[in-house]
Amino acid sequence: MRIRTFTLAAIITLVATPSVHAQQSSAADSSRSDTARANLQARVRQRVATVVKQRLALTDDQMRQLTAVNANYEGRRRALVMQERDARTAIRAELQRGSAGDQKRVETALSDLFRTQRARIDLAEQEQRDLARFLQPSQRAGYLALQEQVRRRVDQMRQRRGAGSPPERRSRPDGGPRKPR
Repeated sequence: MRIRTFTLAAIITLVATPSVHAQQSSAADSSRSDTARANLQARVRQRVATVVKQRLALTDDQMRQLTAVNANYEGRRRALVMQERDARTAIRAELQRGSAGDQKRVETALSDLFRTQRARIDLAEQEQRDLARFLQPSQRAGYLALQEQVRRRVDQMRQRRGAGSPPERRSRPDGGPRKPR
């Protein structure tokens, strides 16, 4: 329970940090904020690595290899997520225009969306092949579940932040009410 709470707090901090950073006014404050953010991200990455290693019962060698594989795929995964978001944004923009929407742009964006989704699946399969070289199937499945859990929580936090609800009225990502401080 403490690991889950700490991981959740770390994720919340990572998601909230960009909005805090955006509020910094001077270059010196921004520089300090960037350093603090980088330090926080490093601590969170280390803590998440510890949780992954414990929950999946990984050896030091497996953890080293997992870190390398994850680093290898992270940039490509992030690029595909951005491409998919851009395609969805283009589709949404044209649909909001109603009958004035450009059908050719919708068609192109739909093609881009499906191409990107196929590329994400291909990338996930490549990553699984690489992970299969040193992880047991149950460890790979556990890793996928942990990744999905983190993604879901981050998405929930982003949605809440985007909704602009006051912090005291937000519920915790696990669905329970927020405890007063």
